[in-house]
Amino acid sequence: MEKAAVRKAIKTQRLNKKVTIAEVAKTVGKNPTFVAAALNGNHRLSPEEAGKVGKLLDLDKEQISSLSAFPVRADFPNATDPFKYRLLEVIGVYGDSLREMANEMFGDGIMSAIDFTLDMEKVTGSQGEARCKITLNGKWLEYKTF
Repeated sequence: MEKAAVRKAIKTQRLNKKVTIAEVAKTVGKNPTFVAAALNGNHRLSPEEAGKVGKLLDLDKEQISSLSAFPVRADFPNATDPFKYRLLEVIGVYGDSLREMANEMFGDGIMSAIDFTLDMEKVTGSQGEARCKITLNGKWLEYKTF
């Protein structure tokens, strides 16, 4: 199967079994955002973690194997500035995953482009290092049928 077909089959199986991303994350002991990205092919799980997901979702060997395959991001934008790269990474690596998580939490919809804010603040890390905290905030709008 092609990569996209495998990912679609895994998602379909997860939805058919009514298993949330948070439940998959709890099964493997990882952050839900990381797991959502792994399910979408943008991160990889260890073979043991992939096996746990396979058991939870009744996946076949090819699907389980794909969860621990090295992700290839051929269409990822080229940015040499590390700050800009991190922001592009949010879209390239986590965009689809975060959208899927939002749909799971709020229902099928979209983030408002009008009522949207981004806040940035300087915080101190656990070892005293300076860290940049970015918070995105927007109204979630359910899709409307006309």
